[in-house]
Amino acid sequence: MMKRTLLSIAALCILLLAQAQNPEKAKLITGPVVGAVTKTSAKVWIAYRGDGLNMVTLQDTATEEIHYPTGFKKTNDSKGNFSLVMDFTDLKPGHTYKPKYAFSLLSPRPRCIITTPEDVAVKDVEFLVGSCALLNTDWSRFMFPGFSVNIFNIMKRERSDFMLWLGDNVYYFSKHYNSYDGMFNRNLKIRNEFLSLTDFLAKQPNYAIWDDHDYGWNDADKTFPLKDTALKVFKSFWPNPYDEQDSTKGNLFTFRYYDAEFFMTDDRWYRDPEGDSTGAFLGMEQVKWLQEKLKNSDATFKFVCVGSQVLNECYYGESYAKYPVERRALLDYIAENNIPGVIFLTGDKHYTELSKRDWKGYPMYDFTSSPLTSPVVPVKHIKGYQNVCLLPETGYYKKNYGKISLSGPADNRVCKMEIYGKSGKKRWEYKININDIKKK
Repeated sequence: MMKRTLLSIAALCILLLAQAQNPEKAKLITGPVVGAVTKTSAKVWIAYRGDGLNMVTLQDTATEEIHYPTGFKKTNDSKGNFSLVMDFTDLKPGHTYKPKYAFSLLSPRPRCIITTPEDVAVKDVEFLVGSCALLNTDWSRFMFPGFSVNIFNIMKRERSDFMLWLGDNVYYFSKHYNSYDGMFNRNLKIRNEFLSLTDFLAKQPNYAIWDDHDYGWNDADKTFPLKDTALKVFKSFWPNPYDEQDSTKGNLFTFRYYDAEFFMTDDRWYRDPEGDSTGAFLGMEQVKWLQEKLKNSDATFKFVCVGSQVLNECYYGESYAKYPVERRALLDYIAENNIPGVIFLTGDKHYTELSKRDWKGYPMYDFTSSPLTSPVVPVKHIKGYQNVCLLPETGYYKKNYGKISLSGPADNRVCKMEIYGKSGKKRWEYKININDIKKK
């Protein structure tokens, strides 16, 4: 008996030693997701199990040159699932790259092609916008999103240089926002179980801000106790171009695409509870950051992306109007400095509309695109208020996504905004000439 026991212990020791010397080979769970792409760099996200970092390379389709990642940001949950953002540098402008994998696959990988912008100042651009994507992974998925998830297959067919996610890209419930693992696994399960979403995320670069539901509880503000945890998880799953040298706190960043610059803001980190008209919405630290970025930008179009509506004066739901002192400071700054080409892109409302108003002689626009898959606010409730800034025929009260096109010569650029229903049918369009987005 003793001999048999000693043999068993010896066999167990050998097995453990072998496992230590030969860790589990990495296996892809889901991905890739294409993140920020510049003329010479790209970010790629994957989720995996096992051990390893150099699991994805990019191959130049023209020269067949192989590029290895030069930077890694890895996080994990308590179950051994890893989220990995890889940085690729020294790419060439106007080249197309395809990923090559060095691991086993737990699920089919989507078709992924990455094309870097050309080395020119001005070029026609098309990109998609949307917000509010409720995707459940339990029995309720047959209702939320139900067949609405097909919208990502429709969007995948669109020609788009990138996608802007304008908040509520994931919905947390109490079992998710109360812990790190809850948030981490909510994001992981959605990307793993909805192949139409996974395919779409691999098709073009993606840039994302958050709103209350992918930050914390409903209408969460700066008092949410796990805001640092939420930020860590969000950055782990969205390969945005964060500036690590910037000391401004929160989920904010900027990026440039030809002659358009995008200012991605955080409407939760600094937000005070509603009720005080002098309270913070973006917060003065972030407002000063945004003002400085706008003033120093030489971009033709300057898109300011915010989770909640900016121009609408109505108090229905959440909006910047409930924080009038701070909003006035931001909009006054834009108008008084006559910063040309500013357009707000917003989400949250569960319906779509284009707002316009004159602010001290500056014509301002707010393009709200919502929802992608979430339930739509009933029209009878929307009729309970009046958006005096609403442009005629731009209200749309069904699931949808937006598309923005920038075209024309450098001195006469045009921004075309379009809304498409969940089946891909165009519902309306509106054009703005760049020469009309400034004080006369």
